[in-house]
Amino acid sequence: MDELLSFRPLGGGRYAFEVPEGWLQGRGLFGGMIVAILIRAIEAEQADETRPLRSLTCEIVAPVLPGPALLVVDALRQGSGLSCFRAVLEQGGQVMAHAVGVLAKRRAAPMAWQNLSPPAAPDWQTLPLTPMAAVGIPECAQRFDFRFVSGAPYAGPSVSPEVIGYVNTRPPWKRRDASTAGLLIDAWWSAAIVPMTTLRPIATIAFSLDLIGDFEGLPPDAPLLHRGIAPVAWDGYVSEDRELWGVDGRLIARNHQVVAVIA
Repeated sequence: MDELLSFRPLGGGRYAFEVPEGWLQGRGLFGGMIVAILIRAIEAEQADETRPLRSLTCEIVAPVLPGPALLVVDALRQGSGLSCFRAVLEQGGQVMAHAVGVLAKRRAAPMAWQNLSPPAAPDWQTLPLTPMAAVGIPECAQRFDFRFVSGAPYAGPSVSPEVIGYVNTRPPWKRRDASTAGLLIDAWWSAAIVPMTTLRPIATIAFSLDLIGDFEGLPPDAPLLHRGIAPVAWDGYVSEDRELWGVDGRLIARNHQVVAVIA
């Protein structure tokens, strides 16, 4: 599976990438895959293990289609402890998506707290795999294993817009890193569709990701616990917050998205 995120260096921060088949979500490539490849491209340019990716913002401005693509990465700034890189994904000479990543060293400031708790959920091994073959389910969903806890889609306006469930790649990826977090945090359906009553297409137009924990010591076959909450909707847009937790209770990543609801 890791070969899906491989690319060929062309020099000067340019990389040739073949957008894979079988990962569509609607008209274009699944957004989590776009985020993952942009992360890998940025990390290829800043190959400093002391500066892991801390935060990423991404906009997907057009559907990314299977076939050839160009990744272009350039440094916005490289300081003594922090680097900032921009990555662009192009097809046909047009920008389809771009991201800005901040990579930084660990700081000595003694500030550390976490006032978040993982959502209540049964042990993942007690839950069956959730089938993803219904009408309206995108083809990219076949690339993941899901174990549903709560937040069924199209449950109606009386149901809180919140989704909880476990997710892992199918089969589990051997390499689990920032790109894996970007992929998995986008895999579950949006909490925006929980209070809906009819099938309606949606699209993420803005995406931000904070990398907080790592995968060190987590069993590769164990899924991550996802929680997505959509507390605000206005003018056909939804603000959604997501979290990704290890089975040992560690917080891996947080994500904020703005989702457009297409009439």
